[in-house]
Amino acid sequence: MLAIVRKEWRAIVRDGRFAVLALSLGLLLAGLLAASAQQHQRLAEEKAEVAALVREQWDDQGDKHPHRGAHFGLYALRPDSPLAGIDPGLDPYLGQALWLEPHRRNMTRFRPAADEPPSVRFGQPTPAFALVVLLPLLIIALAFHAVSQERESGTLRMLHSAGLRGGSLLVGKLVALLAVVALVLLLAVGGGLGLAAAGTLPPADALWRGLLLALAYLLYCGVFAALALAVSAWTRTSRLSLFVLLGLWVAFVFAVPRLGAAAAQRAVPLPTAERFWGDIHRDYTQGLPGDADLATRGKAFEAELLRRHQAQRLEDLPFGVAAARRLARDAYADRVHALHFDALWQRQHRQEQWLRATALLSPAVAMRAISMKMAGTDLAHQRHFEEAAEGYRRQVNTRIDQWDVDNTRGITSFDDRYANNDLWRSVEAFRYAPPRVGFALRAAWPDLLVLLAWALASAGLLRASLRKLDP
Repeated sequence: MLAIVRKEWRAIVRDGRFAVLALSLGLLLAGLLAASAQQHQRLAEEKAEVAALVREQWDDQGDKHPHRGAHFGLYALRPDSPLAGIDPGLDPYLGQALWLEPHRRNMTRFRPAADEPPSVRFGQPTPAFALVVLLPLLIIALAFHAVSQERESGTLRMLHSAGLRGGSLLVGKLVALLAVVALVLLLAVGGGLGLAAAGTLPPADALWRGLLLALAYLLYCGVFAALALAVSAWTRTSRLSLFVLLGLWVAFVFAVPRLGAAAAQRAVPLPTAERFWGDIHRDYTQGLPGDADLATRGKAFEAELLRRHQAQRLEDLPFGVAAARRLARDAYADRVHALHFDALWQRQHRQEQWLRATALLSPAVAMRAISMKMAGTDLAHQRHFEEAAEGYRRQVNTRIDQWDVDNTRGITSFDDRYANNDLWRSVEAFRYAPPRVGFALRAAWPDLLVLLAWALASAGLLRASLRKLDP
């Protein structure tokens, strides 16, 4: 077996096509990694500048009504994952920052895709694109004639007469192919982490994510390597083998993902922005099922305040009534927003499930999902960030309104100026802790199972092709 692997390795390395294709793919990957690292470094610097500027403006608002100060707002900016340079995933389409203000939960803003020129609107190449789309093409170019050419040249008959088992031959060719692929993956993932870390040691979590990502890509390439060897064994000529494999490649990496995305969007359509915000406004003003409308809720709240403090007028209450009223209204608004945002996330999750179903027809769909989850650029990581930012928004608004409750009496004028920089500076800055690698594994395990099923199926097809290894 070792002799077969060495022989196949030397044959691949000495093949002129391998030198041309490997050099071309290597240069492409290096260029994409360098460009992606530069872009993400620039974005990280811009985010740091914006965060510092926004915080400085927040701290130095001066004297003003606390609720007006709260409406000045803050930005929560999501830090980039070290592996985002390899697979930016959905980041260019999801936005970079959240505007945090009272009463309302916002969508992310400043999508990089919106700033791209028309020339790249049809898809910007990324290192992940090269690994998912072009690396299988390299495998096909190296393996489409691995068995059929030996049959055509008569070498297979000689090996058969020498007593070489067909299983040993196929396994040796498979191991040699995967050794070449492993080298490319090591350079790609390691180079991406190195560029992202800018010469320093990447965090342990990033290293684990990079290792798991490389192993997933190796398993993905193993699917194509096994399929290429099996097709080469089943077909009588190298030309037919190449034709079949190219057809599978086009179907796997282009046709099925596009059709799957269209099917998911048609099966689970997302609401328009107008309808989404309209439904939130309706439920807030008219009330959720079983609740009263806004005016009735306000009157009931004020009546409860008077009863609890045994007062006749709101002006006689020993705290800020307007701020207390805002706290109650915002608590209900937060509840309404949470219900609608959760429903939106659920619809997006159902679209992911539809895409996962199409992964049964294409390993590329499963690999793309795994790659985004390991890189931290998928919907699960985006939701984790947005929920953390939403919790911070509620905390800030509650703190400011509670300060208003404690420092005023009765119904005060909205134009009174009694808050200063001490209040603004007492609000802690938003610090986001991205989830660990276990979070990514929990999100990716269904896609990993689908990819593993593809690996087992391709291995079974390769095993079934043994009977075709006749001289």
